[in-house]
Amino acid sequence: MTDSAKSGSAISKALIFYDGLCGFCNWIVRWIIKRDLHDRFRFAPQQSAIAEAVLARHGVDAQAMAAADSVFLVVSYDRPSERLLCRSDAGVQVLLLLGGEWAILGRLLGAVPRFLRDFGYSLFARIRYGGAGSRRRSGRSFLLELD
Repeated sequence: MTDSAKSGSAISKALIFYDGLCGFCNWIVRWIIKRDLHDRFRFAPQQSAIAEAVLARHGVDAQAMAAADSVFLVVSYDRPSERLLCRSDAGVQVLLLLGGEWAILGRLLGAVPRFLRDFGYSLFARIRYGGAGSRRRSGRSFLLELD
């Protein structure tokens, strides 16, 4: 068994559902991949069938997903302990799972009250298409496939 197979079975995977039509969101996915030294993350666009199915089992339908204007993180994906996080909680957990100095930043941000973190997240979510581009006009999605 390879080292990656061993670590994959010992550490549960986290699944990130990102907006596949948002240039900034795609940049963040690439940023996480580059820093995911323990291969903990899998990615799928929110516009995918897997996102629809997994979010539905957590009571989030397509309309609620669009209204949330949020990234979604599924921790312990496909296990009995599976949890769904969104908005700033998802961001904090991603930093914690990346480990190292990112985990320190995650702990610091986690100490900030959620209502303040989510307020900042909401402000940024409103402007994210302008700064890093959008594929909304063309309808093309930047797809990163789940293993």
